[in-house]
Amino acid sequence: MDSIQNSIAELSEHFNARMAEFQRNLQNSIPATSPTSNITAQFNSFRSFVLTALDGLQQQVDILTRKYEEIEMRSRRKILLLHGIPETKNEKVCSVAIKTLNDHLKLSDISVDTVKRCHRLGQFNADKPRAILIKFTDLALRKKIWFAKTALKNSGVTMSEFLTKERHNIFLAARQRFGVTKCWTKDGQIVVLGSDGSHHRIFKMADLNAVSSSSGVAAASTSGASFPSTSQSQKDGKVINQTRSKRVIKK
Repeated sequence: MDSIQNSIAELSEHFNARMAEFQRNLQNSIPATSPTSNITAQFNSFRSFVLTALDGLQQQVDILTRKYEEIEMRSRRKILLLHGIPETKNEKVCSVAIKTLNDHLKLSDISVDTVKRCHRLGQFNADKPRAILIKFTDLALRKKIWFAKTALKNSGVTMSEFLTKERHNIFLAARQRFGVTKCWTKDGQIVVLGSDGSHHRIFKMADLNAVSSSSGVAAASTSGASFPSTSQSQKDGKVINQTRSKRVIKK
């Protein structure tokens, strides 16, 4: 899907550049009083038609991309990732993962029989242990383990959902903009806590940008990146008032 979206974007950019060049040449070569001057109007109509077609195509690709993401995440709904578990040579990954979960979560119903698949992700790295992917046989057990993940706090081990590459990138961007405590995932969906306390479900980067725009300076105070700084905000009295109001109601 990424390659299709990039192709459409490149095609649109190339078309706009060529049409702009052609329009300049057309205006310079045909006098306004010429009988053929209506070619300019015909050209503008054609350009509008093509741009509309490209926009419609882009919308269709966006819909297909979202459906693909939903299907892919549905296939991963029984999977969890464990990070920070030391990696040893000739280890029995499944046994190591189950022991870690049992030791920290204190759940008695986790065993080898409840795991359908378990392995490390990626290439071996001596400096950093690879994440362990665990696919459970039962969705209810997977959810039970996920909601018990707070017991892993201060253990050096963390747990995450197995997001697609697109959602993973959006999730990282959300945490950078709003902070770790205001972004999380649930059943493969990204949730962002807005400055007004409302929950926003994020499916694409445009959704995240919309939350950023509506949050304004409040989002900037969390991340400190890609938003106006405090010194810049002081040039606008209204922005300063918004910032102060958020500080007053901050819990």
